[in-house]
Amino acid sequence: MRHPEIEAMDRGELELLQLERLQSTLTRAYRQVKFYRRQFDRLGLNLDDFKSLADLARLPYTTREDLSENYPYGLFAVPLRDIVRILSSPGTTEKPLVVGYAAPDVKLWQELLARLYTAAGISREDIVQLILPPGLANWRRDLQAGAEYLGASVIPPATLNFAKELMVMRDYKTSVLVTTPPLARHLLAVMARMDLTPAELSLRQALLVASPLSGEVRQEIEQGFQVKTATAYGITEVMGPGLAFSCGADGGLHFSEDHFYPEIIDPDSGGPVPSGATGELVITTLSTVAFPLVRFRSGDRTSLLQTTCPCGRTLARLGEITGRTDTIFAVGGIKVHPDQINLLIQEVMGGALPQYRHRVVTEKGLEVLEIDLIVAESFFSDEIKTLETLCRRAQRHLQENLGINARITLKELEAIER
Repeated sequence: MRHPEIEAMDRGELELLQLERLQSTLTRAYRQVKFYRRQFDRLGLNLDDFKSLADLARLPYTTREDLSENYPYGLFAVPLRDIVRILSSPGTTEKPLVVGYAAPDVKLWQELLARLYTAAGISREDIVQLILPPGLANWRRDLQAGAEYLGASVIPPATLNFAKELMVMRDYKTSVLVTTPPLARHLLAVMARMDLTPAELSLRQALLVASPLSGEVRQEIEQGFQVKTATAYGITEVMGPGLAFSCGADGGLHFSEDHFYPEIIDPDSGGPVPSGATGELVITTLSTVAFPLVRFRSGDRTSLLQTTCPCGRTLARLGEITGRTDTIFAVGGIKVHPDQINLLIQEVMGGALPQYRHRVVTEKGLEVLEIDLIVAESFFSDEIKTLETLCRRAQRHLQENLGINARITLKELEAIER
């Protein structure tokens, strides 16, 4: 363990630490963030009312819509002069979601990422190669910084094609691959075309991030590369990767609850669920300075396991991420909201929104968003070249704005109905 005094802390001591940090977070949120001060005042709550972790349930949830409505800096708890990093990610409207880091937040996140790598069995002796899509720009930067903070040798994300990436992996003697499950599967397909075998690589470990990892896909990747795998969980709005991480016992993802307080709620009623039951993960930051979030609804369905892990860590563990409670979906690890698709298609169509159907398909390991636009005379010219140009323009627009692979085709209504 990187910090056994924390990761294996007695539960009673951990809860006292959480309460102390929660009270500090609520004080900062109330005094520095108008959004939270209005919530407290509307409910008639005083900072002295929060004397236990259970009292947190008296506060309402924070949603992605709240983040959009307070664009850009409405939820920052420190002056802009104290912000050292500003991140943005696509929101549910035309406005992005903005997250700010103060210097202590950056240092905290580096430490949490080093904790993640250590739990995966990765050390300063390793050569870590990151192969992540451009649409995961925040994760690319954070995972690189975390590996460098750990002291490992790092091959940063590049724009090489996959054959070149594999050449680098072989020639540079990469020992750890950091990628998404879809890209790992695609790399295996490229390896097969190149007649490159696992024995020619020095790879021993794969850290798979940004997408849920099923047992079947995990087995495929482990057998294909002849490696052990680890995984991690994170949300860009709550700082990014490193919220939870796997260990050698493979009994779930240890949640960094010394810095983030987790709850599992019924997504429909908003109330708590029985211990160990599946529901929506809600997160409250305990240590972040610049961007405190109180009861942020993640939208991810999972469970929370409180029993001690065989690895010795007492940090609660997340169960399998079984889906979403909202309409957000992922393409190659990049989260997409249907409203984003609507907005981008409207921009290409000059403000009009035709009917369409979308689905995520897998081709040679890569995930692609397939969109069928329904041909209607009010939107489309009958000239084939004009229609093809329109599709290409829309595909580029999605790639440039969301970083996803998309394929757009025109379909007649009759074909869609069939």
